[in-house]
Amino acid sequence: MDETFRLHVRAIAAEGKGESIGGSVFLPFVTLDSGARVGTDADGTFVLASAEGDTITPYSAEDAHVFHEVLEWKRDRFDDKLDEAGRALGLPEFEASLAFPAFGVVRAVLAKNMNYTTLLALAWLRPSELREVQADIRRVAEDKRLPTSTREFAQRLVVPS
Repeated sequence: MDETFRLHVRAIAAEGKGESIGGSVFLPFVTLDSGARVGTDADGTFVLASAEGDTITPYSAEDAHVFHEVLEWKRDRFDDKLDEAGRALGLPEFEASLAFPAFGVVRAVLAKNMNYTTLLALAWLRPSELREVQADIRRVAEDKRLPTSTREFAQRLVVPS
């Protein structure tokens, strides 16, 4: 994650903005369809707040799959909401969407090997991001347990070496 983003979020949290969830500062960015919210903690780590608003799960490589619901949104819509909330908090333009751990979420969801969410994850990637997750895409393209249509979609996203 970008250190500039972390510094900006720390400054915003130090101003007393945000809310408290489980004793931690939570700066909300996007409310998902389930009512769960994506935001950051006071340190700038992206977190997922439960719909009940009583717990937050920090983003980590081990728990990245917990953020799977973001893939149900069109990528432009999600990024726009991140940036809109970021601007309202005083962040520079595009800083929130660029800081969101999109690759980690996509990789974690692809690793779960569930057809529906695999398709969402593949479709969520921007063309400029395809090289970053090529190994994961190639694995999906070659996985005989997935439907042919999913493997063919992944194959179309493979970037020639």
